[in-house]
Amino acid sequence: MEHSFEQLNVCPCCRHAEHRTFLSCTDHSVSGTLFNITECAACGHRFTNPRPSVDDIGPYYKSEDYVSHNDTSKGLLFTLYQTIKSFTLKRKARFIQSISQHRSLLDYGAGSGDFAGCMSALDHSVTAFEPDPDARGLLISKYPNVKVAPSLSYIPDNSLGVITLWHVLEHVHALDETIQHFHRMLKADGVLIIAVPNCGSYDASYYRSHWAAYDVPRHLYHFRPADMKLLLARNGFKLTAMRPMWFDSFYVGLLSERYLKASNKGLPLPLQWLRAGFIGLFSNLKALNDTSTCSSVVYVLRKD
Repeated sequence: MEHSFEQLNVCPCCRHAEHRTFLSCTDHSVSGTLFNITECAACGHRFTNPRPSVDDIGPYYKSEDYVSHNDTSKGLLFTLYQTIKSFTLKRKARFIQSISQHRSLLDYGAGSGDFAGCMSALDHSVTAFEPDPDARGLLISKYPNVKVAPSLSYIPDNSLGVITLWHVLEHVHALDETIQHFHRMLKADGVLIIAVPNCGSYDASYYRSHWAAYDVPRHLYHFRPADMKLLLARNGFKLTAMRPMWFDSFYVGLLSERYLKASNKGLPLPLQWLRAGFIGLFSNLKALNDTSTCSSVVYVLRKD
């Protein structure tokens, strides 16, 4: 692929200038290219560096494997994903309703729109933002009652009760600018909900460079809870709660086993599923008493 790349000279979380290579990972979904993940010498945050520019990253999403931008059920793994997604949509909706009485919601990075459509069906006033034109087109065709914002600048100040990002923040180039938009748009008693993979989890440490949730170069940042607290506090938010996402360790494990197999380091298919299940279960057991070690974490934030 002929694309331009940008080098980050400071840490996205703490702005420290010194960093070192942590891992080199392959883009298994699209290009087969090797990308470096660097680690901040001060706070330890890890980020893809160098990375495709915002104008050139689009082609790295053009894959049937990128299920959040399409509705594919091709193959057993993606059928499993769609089945789990139907269940987790209801859990997410119940969670939103349990922590906020507000009914004005922005789903940022809405993909093909299933969560936005689910909340709209529950009588929420839903606005969606999705930069990918193909996914946005699918969203508009499936959920005509969901408003689609062309940019965040179109959304008025103090107008939203809830803002959600389901595995989206790790994709955002303009990190501070985007979070500051959330602060501007959110009501004083509103809630910001961000779900991201956790590179501090057991399954991340087990699979190392084959951990599927590194997902370079689409994932620009690789967060741990300490990184999220630091980044969001710097932009005017306080962390009020963390919740585990139990299914992610199993799905990520299955994808990681697939990547190991592609690198000629994997097991036969039945043993892949068995090992992925064991690693996912062990990762979740370790997180039972400490949500900060779960494979993916949901962060609940309010204005400071």
